[in-house]
Amino acid sequence: MSGNEVIRWADGAMYEAEEMPFDVNETGPRVTLLNATPQPLAAIAAMAMMYEGKVVRDLRDVSQEQRISYFEDIRNTKLQAPFEAVNLHFMIEGVTRSFTHQMVRQRTAVFAQESLRFAVKESIDEEVALPPSLQGLQYDDPRLVIWRSAVNKVDDAYHALVDNGVPAEDARGLLPHNITTRLHYVTNLRALLDHGGNRLCTQAQFEWRAVWDQIIRAIAGYWTPGGALIHQGDNWEFKQIASMFRPVCYLTGKCEFKASFDRPCSIRGRVEQNAASGIPSSEWHTETIGKDGLRIDPIHPAEWMLDHGAARKPF
Repeated sequence: MSGNEVIRWADGAMYEAEEMPFDVNETGPRVTLLNATPQPLAAIAAMAMMYEGKVVRDLRDVSQEQRISYFEDIRNTKLQAPFEAVNLHFMIEGVTRSFTHQMVRQRTAVFAQESLRFAVKESIDEEVALPPSLQGLQYDDPRLVIWRSAVNKVDDAYHALVDNGVPAEDARGLLPHNITTRLHYVTNLRALLDHGGNRLCTQAQFEWRAVWDQIIRAIAGYWTPGGALIHQGDNWEFKQIASMFRPVCYLTGKCEFKASFDRPCSIRGRVEQNAASGIPSSEWHTETIGKDGLRIDPIHPAEWMLDHGAARKPF
């Protein structure tokens, strides 16, 4: 952007937003784990050991066996406070403003988001994410043509306003909900588990599952940019944490969204059949037999992770 163009801007606080370093419509959102509590399972174990009067003054004194044992034991009790000993700091990029409107409702987290009051988007047509129902369509499909035409018109109007002295905070009123953005997300493991249980459910907008897939990958692969372990020998602890995330029904053993205003769910029937027979969620991926002797079909993770229409009401 030239100096003359900057002068035409209405507010000296405005700046050119950094473009996404990837094609959102090709790769989906991206999540980076910037920082996390070192030796997370040791921190969890140390807090849990206090319940038994065992004092830990150095996490290095917590053995690998104790880390695994207490990590597994805490998952069997309502005393979840030890999970709050683990803090995680993510950078999330390529998510829509619709998504972040929902995300910042989490009251147990801290956020710092790119502000479109001052950040001027230069390539709106390239930074508006396609919704799942339009992805994969032929370029000349009428529905996709309508979408792209509308986005191009908004692109032209937005830049015309900004370049003619309208502040970005006013011009942004034209931007679509699917304009992509980025934000920092800081939370603890207890809150992340609770949030993940709800947002991995089919009740949530499909974009949540795409983001959660990236969150899980970021936790499991917590490395330095150079490829070395952040804390030599401790990466296995982050892999253990990454394995915990499932829809809330997997955590409680039954469907938690059965109010009249909740949406339907493609796996709810089988979840409830298993729940009625006391079959733990660890077995839901295989064929099970209910108390009535009838077969219960397996639940494949792809059904809730990859199907964007899993909670659509049939006509």
